[in-house]
Amino acid sequence: MQYEEIIQVIQSKRRFGQAYGRDVTREMMAHLSYPEQGMQVIHIAGTNGKGSTAAFVSSILQAAGFVVGRFTSPHLVRFTERIVVNGEEIGQEDVVRLGTRLLALPMQQECTMFDLCLGMAILYFRECHCDYVVLETGLGGAKDSTAGLSCVPRVCGFTNIGLDHTAILGDTMEEIAAEKAGILKKGTEAVLGCMDKNARNVIESHAAQLGVRTHNVDNLLTRISTYKIALNGLFQWENAALAVGIVETLFNQESGYLLDNFLSKKEEIIARGLAEAKWPGRMEVVSEKPYILVDGAHNPQGVEALFNSLREQFPGEKFVFFAGVMADKDYSAMMERMFPLAEAFFCGTVDSERSLQAQALAEQLQQQGQRAFACDNLLRGLTAAVRFAEQQHCRVVCFGSLYFIGEVKRELQDNPSLIG
Repeated sequence: MQYEEIIQVIQSKRRFGQAYGRDVTREMMAHLSYPEQGMQVIHIAGTNGKGSTAAFVSSILQAAGFVVGRFTSPHLVRFTERIVVNGEEIGQEDVVRLGTRLLALPMQQECTMFDLCLGMAILYFRECHCDYVVLETGLGGAKDSTAGLSCVPRVCGFTNIGLDHTAILGDTMEEIAAEKAGILKKGTEAVLGCMDKNARNVIESHAAQLGVRTHNVDNLLTRISTYKIALNGLFQWENAALAVGIVETLFNQESGYLLDNFLSKKEEIIARGLAEAKWPGRMEVVSEKPYILVDGAHNPQGVEALFNSLREQFPGEKFVFFAGVMADKDYSAMMERMFPLAEAFFCGTVDSERSLQAQALAEQLQQQGQRAFACDNLLRGLTAAVRFAEQQHCRVVCFGSLYFIGEVKRELQDNPSLIG
C-alpha cells in the first residue's frame, strides 16, 4: 500500500474498541516481542496541557544532548506529527513500512487508530535508539493504551485534572483523577502539576498505596519566572514548571557522569529547552496581519485558560471568535465563558461525525444575545471572520476542537492570500 492508503486504513479504525486499549497494547507488544522493554519512558497524563508538557520535556532533554522520541495525539495537519524524534516527524516511508507490519499482526482484539499509532511509535523509537521516550496518554490512564506497555516509566507527570470525557472517565473530579492515576506502577516516581486539591489528594493516595514517591512543582513557578518560554499563554508557565519538575526528578535518579554533566549545566539546559520548545495549535499566532490566533481549547478548562490569557495579554480588547466544537463537549459553558470578550462569533462545523453543526451553535448563541453567524464552509467562514474583524478593528481567535484547529491551519496554508 501507498502512504495515503495506509493512513486511510488506520484512520478508518473505530475510535473506541470493544476491549480496553491497555489490553490491546499488551497483546500487540507480545506479538512484536516487547520492543518497549528497556525504554526510558516519561509518561504524561491529565486533562489539559499534556501535549505542551511533553513538548517542554522533550525540548529540555534534547538541549541536554539526548535522542528523544515523543508520542502525542491528535495531529493537527499531518498524521506524522504524532510520532517525532528530536523534532523530526516520522517519514512517510516509515509509516508505510511499520503500518503494514502492524496491520498484518494476528490480533485477537480489535485495534483502534490510537492503538496502531502507539504501536508504530514504539517500533520507530526502538529503531531510532531513543535515549528517552515521552508518551502522552490518549484518554484517561488506567485503561489507556499507553498503560499497557510492560516497561515501568521512569517518571509519570500529571497536568491539571478537569471534568472532561465524563461519560467514560467518571462524573466527579475524584473519579477522573483516580482513572488518570492508573498510569502509576511500582518503581516509578510521580510529579504533580498545578491542579485541584481533591484531584491531587486522589493521585497522592494512589501513589502511596504503590509506594510511589510524589513531587509537587509549586515552588518551580517562581524559579522559572525569569526564563523565556517559547509557548504563548499564561497556562504554559504551569506546563513549563511541570516539565522542569519531571526532568529534575528524572535526573535525580541518575548517578555518575550523567548526573554530573546535567548538574554542571542545569540552568542553561533548562532555559534553552523552555525557549526552544515547539507545540503548534495552542495560543499560536498564525498571522500578524491580519491577526489570527488559534488555540485547541476544547473543554471548559481549556477555554478558561484561553480566556485568562487573552484578558491578560490584550486588556480591554474584544475579539472575533471563530469556533468549531464537538457535540459531546460542554460547549454551552465554553461559549458562555467567552461572552465578556466577544465582539462576534463565527461558527464552523468540524469534519467529524461528533461535530456540533454550525447552525445549531450559532442559533444557541443568538438566543443568548450574542452576535453569531453560521458558516457552511470553513474557508468562507474564516474569510468572513477576518473581514468582519478588520471592520471592527479586532483580532481573530479560532478555538475549539483540535481537529477544527487543524482544519483552520490547513486552509491558511492552502490559501496564503487570506493572510497576505
